[in-house]
Amino acid sequence: MQGAATRYISSFIVEFLSDFMCFAIELNDLTVEEVAILCLVAAESTREIRKDPFVMKNFGNEDFVFPETERPTVSVKVIHTSLNMSRETTRRKVADLVERGFLKRGKRGVYLPAQTGDEDYTKELRTFLVRKLEVLNAYRDKIPD
Repeated sequence: MQGAATRYISSFIVEFLSDFMCFAIELNDLTVEEVAILCLVAAESTREIRKDPFVMKNFGNEDFVFPETERPTVSVKVIHTSLNMSRETTRRKVADLVERGFLKRGKRGVYLPAQTGDEDYTKELRTFLVRKLEVLNAYRDKIPD
């Protein structure tokens, strides 16, 4: 990566993450810890969309939702150790997120529920992320060779 515009790209990514956190917190009345939990669980619950070409083709767009029965769960232990939070705080926050409908309980943990219709609290977040990715691509195209 010698000569790469790492500071330029890193600055943009930090801005991107900060904007996303602020947007998610304001949009859904969440705490920073709750956004971190949701991001971790969402990444794991939808991992197959990123890893499996068949799943990506069939469920990676707005037309069809990746089935809840196929979504891996994330345990409270994984959440609290990954985010360096106490087990009890994590347990309380996860229980609250389940109660508020942001997460669902499954075998051995929680997962991001399928987002459809009026229940879809992630549509604005997905739109926000896609717009930011377009901006990132425009910035990347400005980097001199």
